[in-house]
Amino acid sequence: MNRFRLLVTRKISPSLVLRAGLNGIDVLEKEFIAIEPVTSGELARKIEKIISTKAVVVFTSRNAVKATGANYDVKDVDWKIYCLESATAKEVMKYFGEGKIAGTAANAEGLSKVIIQNADSRKIVFFCGNLRRDLLPATLRSNGFEVNEIVVYSTVLHPQTIVDDYDAVAFFSPSAVESFFSANKTGEGVVFFSVGKTTRDAIRKYTANKIFTSKKPSEESLFELANEVKSNF
Repeated sequence: MNRFRLLVTRKISPSLVLRAGLNGIDVLEKEFIAIEPVTSGELARKIEKIISTKAVVVFTSRNAVKATGANYDVKDVDWKIYCLESATAKEVMKYFGEGKIAGTAANAEGLSKVIIQNADSRKIVFFCGNLRRDLLPATLRSNGFEVNEIVVYSTVLHPQTIVDDYDAVAFFSPSAVESFFSANKTGEGVVFFSVGKTTRDAIRKYTANKIFTSKKPSEESLFELANEVKSNF
């Protein structure tokens, strides 16, 4: 039986690589972006002030959760947190506890709706990266919310040319898509996997090849999908 060769554009859990291998998927890991926490006295003062107050907080990236939770004392914050499901929610539970989560959704559009319907304050603190997408803050502002954006990490593109053969490429962010296609071209037979609509739309800018989008924004869900798709190769 032919092996299914999957290029993933970031490091993933070793256990998932092992499970994939047992299911006939050979995983090639290459990192196309680097995440760097933002550190400055001004940022620290802003975050410490928010930590000391009651707040409605939003995370759409596990990197934003980690940059906040790992660098500040947040265990006793009086926050109601809205976040994306799967990887981001797991990171929130790790640093803040499950009880702080007020609502979740599979994507930014859905999360905006959850916040609009349920938030008990019109003031929102949005912890994000320097390349965050406009959809969520723009939607909230158009519905009368005041959004305080706090950039806690930077995404740095790390393009590299891939010479290995592969049947598919998996993406976890639009930034990785941009980085990959700035240095690579793919054949007509290569398929793509994305963790959400935003990443899918980014891929579509560069190729007309088939794109499969996971049901949940997690690497586990994406690999379940890859396991289903590989049977056609």
